Amino acid sequence: MQPYDDAALDILGDQDRTAALTLLSLVIGIAGLVVLVLELMLASPGQHEGWVAGGLTVVAWLSYGLSRTGHTRYVAHAIVAAVLGAAIFSAVTYGSVRTAVGFLFMGAVVGAGIFLGRKALVMTTVASIGSLGMLTWAEANGLLTARPDFSVSLRVWITHSATVLVCALMVHHSRVRTNRAIRLKTQEFERRKATEQERDRSLERFARIFRTSPSPMLAQSARTGSILDVNPAFERSYGYAREQVLGRQEHFLWADPAQRETYLQRLYAERHVDQFSVQGRRSDGTVFEALISSEMGTDREDKLIITTVTDVSAQAEAMDRLRRSEERFAKAFNFSPLNLTITRLSDGSFLEINQAQDRVQGMLPDELMGKTSVEVGAWLSSADREQFVAQLLRDGRINSFDTLMRHKDGSLVDTRLWAELIEIDGEACILSCTVNIAAEKRRESLLLNVARGVAAETGEAFFTALTRHLSEAIECDMVVIGECRDTQEMDVLSIWKDARPLPIFSFETVNTPCAETLKQKDVFVCAQGLPQGFPNARGINREGFQSYLGQALRDADGTPIGILFAMWRKPLELREDMQALVSIFASRANAELVRLHRDREIQRLTETLEQRVRERTADLQKLNAELDSFAYTVSHDLKSPLRSIDGFTRLMEEQMGERLSAEERDMFDRVLSSTARMGSLISALLALARVSQAPLERQRVDLSALASSILNERLVEHAQRTVRRHVAEGLTAQCDPQLARIALENLLGNALKYTRDQPEAVIEFGCVVAEGTGQPRFFVRDNGVGFNMAYAAKLFKPFQRLHMASEFEGTGIGLATVRRIIERHGGDITATAAPGEGATFSFSLGEAPSA
Repeated sequence: MQPYDDAALDILGDQDRTAALTLLSLVIGIAGLVVLVLELMLASPGQHEGWVAGGLTVVAWLSYGLSRTGHTRYVAHAIVAAVLGAAIFSAVTYGSVRTAVGFLFMGAVVGAGIFLGRKALVMTTVASIGSLGMLTWAEANGLLTARPDFSVSLRVWITHSATVLVCALMVHHSRVRTNRAIRLKTQEFERRKATEQERDRSLERFARIFRTSPSPMLAQSARTGSILDVNPAFERSYGYAREQVLGRQEHFLWADPAQRETYLQRLYAERHVDQFSVQGRRSDGTVFEALISSEMGTDREDKLIITTVTDVSAQAEAMDRLRRSEERFAKAFNFSPLNLTITRLSDGSFLEINQAQDRVQGMLPDELMGKTSVEVGAWLSSADREQFVAQLLRDGRINSFDTLMRHKDGSLVDTRLWAELIEIDGEACILSCTVNIAAEKRRESLLLNVARGVAAETGEAFFTALTRHLSEAIECDMVVIGECRDTQEMDVLSIWKDARPLPIFSFETVNTPCAETLKQKDVFVCAQGLPQGFPNARGINREGFQSYLGQALRDADGTPIGILFAMWRKPLELREDMQALVSIFASRANAELVRLHRDREIQRLTETLEQRVRERTADLQKLNAELDSFAYTVSHDLKSPLRSIDGFTRLMEEQMGERLSAEERDMFDRVLSSTARMGSLISALLALARVSQAPLERQRVDLSALASSILNERLVEHAQRTVRRHVAEGLTAQCDPQLARIALENLLGNALKYTRDQPEAVIEFGCVVAEGTGQPRFFVRDNGVGFNMAYAAKLFKPFQRLHMASEFEGTGIGLATVRRIIERHGGDITATAAPGEGATFSFSLGEAPSA
C-alpha cells in the first residue's frame, strides 16, 4: 500500500474542490439562466424576480470561468454569498418567506459547510437564520409590500430541482472527500503500524548492537546531558560499573573540559560529530587518546545522543613510534656519511639518494635521479644486476657484496655493497649502501704479498725479506733493522736502500733519531727537517734524508733489543695506514728478534748442558763401579771371619759334647743358624754385585726351555708337592743367558715358595704383547698367598720383605737382583697381586742394540 504524506493529501483535496466548484458553478449558472428565461416569459407584471436570477447567474458563470482557469480562492465565498443573497432578495421580492427560494438558505449553509471553514459556516448559518427571522417578522407585520403568489409553476420545480441538485453535488463532493480521507488515513495508519514495527525491530537490533559492540558506547539525554545507558565495552574500557554512571553528567569522562565544550557546540550545531579527537579519563585517573562519534538525529524533537568511543592509545602510540621511526630513518638516511640509495627493484631506477659524498662513482644526486643503476655504471651489465637481485630475493638481504663499479671518469672502482629489501608505497625497493674499498683492497694485496714474502723466511734471511717488503709498502728510500749491542751501539741485521740490499755494519746511535726512537714507546716520526733536527748525524745528512719514521723493538720486560726505521729524501706525507704498516712490520721483526735471542740462548745452554751431562755420566759410572767393587770386596772379605766363627763354634760344640746343657746347646744352634743366614746374605750380595759387574752378552735365548729346566730342577726337591705348571712354548728373547737364568730362578723359586700352602700349586710362564709399544712382555703367575699392593713399592728394594722370616725363608735380595738384571737389559718389571689370590710378575727385556 502506497503511503501518502500531508502534502499529497492537500494536493488531492485542492483538485477535488476545484472540480466540485466548477461543476457547481456550471449547474447554478444553467439553473439561473433557465429561471431567468422562465421568469421573463411567465412572471406576472409587478412580480418580476428576474434580476435576482440574473445576478445569481452572472455570479455563477463568473465563478465557472475562474474555476476553469484555476483561480478558485474566493469562488466558494462568492457562490455562497450569491446564493444567500438570492434567497433574501427573492423572499423580499416575492413578498413571503414561504416561497421556493427558501431552499436557497439551506444550499448556502451546506455550501459554506463543505467548501468553507468553520467560521464561514457559522457566519452563513447565523446570517441565514437571522435573515429568515427578519423576513418572517416583516411578513407577519405586513412590512412586505409585494403580494405573494403561491401558485405552482415550472419555475418552482426548476428552482427546487436546481437547489436539490446543487445540494446533492455538494453532498457527493463531501462524501468523496470523506471517503478518500478515510482511505488515506487507513493507509497512513497501516504505514505507521509498519513503521512502528520496523522501528521496534530497529530498536531491538540497535539494542543488540549497543550491548555487544566491542567499542564503548553510551546513550545520553540531549535535554539534561545525563547518561541513560552504557554498554559492557564502556565498563571494560573506562573501569566504571553501569550503576556508577547512570544518571550522571558525562563531564567526569573528559580529561580536558575545553575539548568537551568544543564537542558539545559542534554536536548541537550539526547534530552529528564524527571521529572527534579527545583525551578520555578512566576510573583510575589514567588518560588515554580516543576518537568519539556522536549522533543526535535530524528530528529536532529527538533528544537522544548516541556516542561511540574508540580507544586509539595503542594506535596513537604505534603511529608515534612509526613517526619517530620514520624521522630517525630519514635523519639516518640523509645525514649518514655513507652513500645510501633507494632504487626500484623492478628496473633499478633511483628513487632516493642521500647527501653523502659519492666516493665510488663521484656523481651528484641530480646526476642519478631518474636513471637506472645499469645506465650510470653501478652495474657493469644487466646480468650482474640480475645475479645480485636473485641473491637478494633469495636471502632478503645482502651483507658485504664485493663488485666493480664504473666511476664517471671511466675507471673501475672496487666496491663493497650492503642491501636490504624494503617496501615504499606498496612497491618493492632496495635500500643499499656502497663503500669504496679500493684502498682496502690495495692494503690487503700488499699485506698478502708481504705475508707470502716473509712467511717462509726465518733468521737472517727473514730480516732481508722484511726490509725489502716494507720499503715497497711505504715507498721509502731506505729501511733498516738493527740489533742493540749496548745502549749506544747498534748492529745492522738488514738494510734495504734504493731498491737493493747493502752490506751490514754497525753504528752509534748517539746524536741520531735512533736514540730518540729507543726512548719512545710508540712510533717516532720526523716528517721533515731531519738535518736541522739532527745536525750531527753525518751519515743521514750526507745521504740527504729529510724525514724519518722508526719504532723500537723490545724484549718482554720492555728492554730495547733492536730498532726498525725508514727514511725518505723528501718531506713525509704521513698516510693513515703508514704507521699501522710500520707497527705491523715492527711487531713481526720484534718477534723474530726475540726468537733469535732465545735461539742463541738455547744454543748456549744446550752446549753447556751436553758438557755437564757427559761429566755427570762419567761421575756416575765411576761411582757405580766403585760401589759394586766395594760391595764385592766387602762381601768377599766377610766370608773368611764368618767361616772361622762357624768352624770354631762347631769345634767347641764337638769338644763340649755331653757336658752341654739344653740351654747351652740351644745357644750353639742359634749361633750356627745366624752364621748360616749371614752366609746366605753375603752370597746374595755377591750375586747382586756380580750381576752389576758382569758384562752383558746378548744372544737368542729360549726362555720356554730355560723356565722348564729350572722348574724340573726345583721340583725334584719338592717331590711330595702337587704342582700344575704351564709353560708357553717357543718364547725367545735377545738377552744374556746367565742373567736370564738368575732372574727366572728367583721368580720361579718365589712362585714355588709362596704356593707351598696350596693343595695344588699353579705356576704359569707366558708372554703378552704390550699395547702401544708392541714389545713382548713375559710374566710368571702363581696362585700363592699374594700380597697387599699398598706395599708393592718395597718389593724390588734390597732387604725389603712383605712376609715374616718365620713364615717364608729368604734374604730379601732376590727381587732386587731380578730388577737389576731387567734394567741392565733396558726393560722394566712390575707386580700385581691381592692377598690370598696369588701374584703376577711381568717384565720386558728391552730391545737388542743394532750392530
